Amino acid sequence: LISNPYWLQAVILLLEMAFRFAECPQCPGARDGHTWFLLPGSDRCRCCAGLAGGVEPSLDQALPRFLQRLYAGTCLEEAGGRKMATEKCAAIQARMRKGTQEPEDFLDEEALWGYVATKFSTRARLAGLALEVAFAHHPPFDCAVALGGGPAAELFALQVLDDLRSRLDRHRELPLRLAIGEWVDSWRGIVDRVGHLQGTPIEYFHCDVTEPLASDANAALLSLAPALDLIVLSFVLLESGCGHEFLRSLWEVSGHAVFLALDAGQPKPHADNCPRPLAGSLHALEDLAFSLGAVVHRVNDARGRAVGLVVMDASNVEVG
Repeated sequence: LISNPYWLQAVILLLEMAFRFAECPQCPGARDGHTWFLLPGSDRCRCCAGLAGGVEPSLDQALPRFLQRLYAGTCLEEAGGRKMATEKCAAIQARMRKGTQEPEDFLDEEALWGYVATKFSTRARLAGLALEVAFAHHPPFDCAVALGGGPAAELFALQVLDDLRSRLDRHRELPLRLAIGEWVDSWRGIVDRVGHLQGTPIEYFHCDVTEPLASDANAALLSLAPALDLIVLSFVLLESGCGHEFLRSLWEVSGHAVFLALDAGQPKPHADNCPRPLAGSLHALEDLAFSLGAVVHRVNDARGRAVGLVVMDASNVEVG
């Protein structure tokens, strides 16, 4: 039989199919179609390819190879494309830091890809820090929205960490529902691409955090709110001037969903690495949370500087 080439080819094909569809212990959710762990240009993970046997997957490990797949065929792979894209992005970021950005600033696709190249990894890792805090005090999330969430870095972090938890304790029965609310439509193409590559689609709708929740601009968010159990505020407190009345209304309509806020503008820690008190937008959110009777968890980076807050209803906090 070994000498029969057709029989041998058939055996090889069957082995390849079994190898491909077998659930690799290093591939969380492999049978469910999640693909953030695959190697660029491949349908194998590092373990299946024999490159990292026994190495536990993580967000830090997933990011570089996922971004390589995300960049494929875009201006970031062209000669001089990344430099041009990041230069265009810098102009937009300068306006965002002042809160003077306009919808027209986001019409240049190269500038958006420049933002992805500059900020996707950073935002995903910051979200990872905050999500680890949230996971420690709250049961698994089922429906999440990221407001100001283009290009979906925070939702990518959530998908990866949720998959890793599912692999360990098998808690996930229904697919995680992901959505992004943005005030411009320009991010839609990149967000769709992220959802496709990570294996979970991401809904996209218009919203405006500077308008009341009941306004026409926020109709889609208001409709989704009762299903939400996680609301990510992606740098919209400082840059977009997200108001307290909007947040208070969203807290009530969502049934006290967890708020995960990421924002800049916080003071550096003392010379002895002792954290300083919150300032600016995060301090204001902390005051709002206390007025709502919520529990607040501060999220610090490795140097002790505040990068975000996790706000949750005291009655929903898991103990132990």
